[in-house]
Amino acid sequence: MKATDPRIKAALEEMARQHVERLTADGLAAQLGLSRSRFEHLFKQHTGTTFRHHLRETRLVKARRLLADPGLRVKEVASKRGYATTSDLTRAFRERFGLSPSRYRRSRFR
Repeated sequence: MKATDPRIKAALEEMARQHVERLTADGLAAQLGLSRSRFEHLFKQHTGTTFRHHLRETRLVKARRLLADPGLRVKEVASKRGYATTSDLTRAFRERFGLSPSRYRRSRFR
């Protein structure tokens, strides 16, 4: 489902930028002149998913791209994608992709 509301389009564009690690529903809602609850309702209505789920997916896809750079440690990737710890990234990455970031990286460079 494509977002037709210009505010949600703006939110999706912001999420597509590199700074997803700093995004929050409260922050984006305020930026768009909406309450958090209204923003989250509109987001789900126009995208079919929650803000939190979409943000998590965006972070993980970007983390997977960063893992292609063997010069970056997994800890650095976690930090760049907004995860407080390497364990947080590892847990989310494993849930989404079925393997740890380290194992994913090793499988790419065999």
